[in-house]
Amino acid sequence: MAHTFDPVREAEEFREQLGSDKRRLMFFFGAGTSQAVGLDGIVQLTANISGDLTGTNKAHYDRLRGALKNANVESILSNIRLHREIIAQGEKTSGGFKDDEAGDLDRAICAAIYKRVTITPPKGFNCHADFASWLNSIERSKPVEIFSTNYDLLFERGMEIAEVPFFDGFVGGVEPYFSDAAVDFANEQNQKIPRGWVRFWKMHGSVGWKAKDEDITGTRKVIRVPLVKPGKSDDIMVFPSQDKYKDSRKLPFISLQDRLRRATGTGEGLLVVAGYSFSDEHINDIIFSNLRANNRFSVTVLLFDKLSSANIKEKLLKPAKGIRNLTVYAPDGALVGGIEGTWIEPTKKPDGTDKWPFWDDAKKEFTLGNFACLPGFLREFLGARPLAVKAPDAGAAP
Repeated sequence: MAHTFDPVREAEEFREQLGSDKRRLMFFFGAGTSQAVGLDGIVQLTANISGDLTGTNKAHYDRLRGALKNANVESILSNIRLHREIIAQGEKTSGGFKDDEAGDLDRAICAAIYKRVTITPPKGFNCHADFASWLNSIERSKPVEIFSTNYDLLFERGMEIAEVPFFDGFVGGVEPYFSDAAVDFANEQNQKIPRGWVRFWKMHGSVGWKAKDEDITGTRKVIRVPLVKPGKSDDIMVFPSQDKYKDSRKLPFISLQDRLRRATGTGEGLLVVAGYSFSDEHINDIIFSNLRANNRFSVTVLLFDKLSSANIKEKLLKPAKGIRNLTVYAPDGALVGGIEGTWIEPTKKPDGTDKWPFWDDAKKEFTLGNFACLPGFLREFLGARPLAVKAPDAGAAP
């Protein structure tokens, strides 16, 4: 007999997990949290960038889209940067590129990404601002940490609207630069960063980051200039491709992976995952390894895709087999304590409202995998006043 789960009971259990002050609370957000408010996902972004390019850049981009298996903008950037590295080492051509064609294409793609993700999302900033408002309303003995693979600035904007202070590893005023040492300052034992500040770590970089060679010292830094349109020679730091993983540990990508590994590797903690398709093997390895090694660490995954989808079975359920401290809530079912099952109708009616903030009566689906539904659940189920945010005109600059 197939196992079944009651959505009310599971939502109440999730609420208890979130409300516990004994454990470190962490969130991991992927592209689905941006798609929820109308920004391009990676499939749409990959297709749309082709239309943003011209001439040789477009020809090379379309060639790589056709040549690479399961090509998307991230795998294309990885391929381009590999050839950039080979040419930089003295080769005249590599992979169909010559001179600085690979560098030109890299910068053109990143400029197109910047243009597409720095717009005001069609559905506005309300969702991200409401989530930030909930963060601002809770009292915790340990700082909240947010990890994100998104390049856009939606969570930064949401926290600024809700006036939630956060630290992202950058220090300075004129051109804030990434500091590996400052990331270590932000742990819970070292209170050099105030406990009430959210720790916000962008695992795949940001359209607001770029590499810069310091004129005076000659050192290479990663600086943060969030809403400065990149110039033709600027290298925007998005997606930790193969060459960036091999670079100095002072680069943000490796340092932030280490932060995720340390935060989840010891002690009691809850990581809530939303909008993430488990497509980054480096990050997956950290999460799954620490779930097996640290029985005081647990993960709750909120899926937009169905539990029965091929991608979820391959990327999440298969590698997580036998892990009992992993909980997965999908529209069509759940995985709890290593047991997979489907949803039944809620066993009780909500008090004072027409519907539960986690259940679609018409579709008979659990809805928290849609990030647009999560702030309402947090507000209604855990308590917080809604933040009144006027949705700006779509297409305007943030």
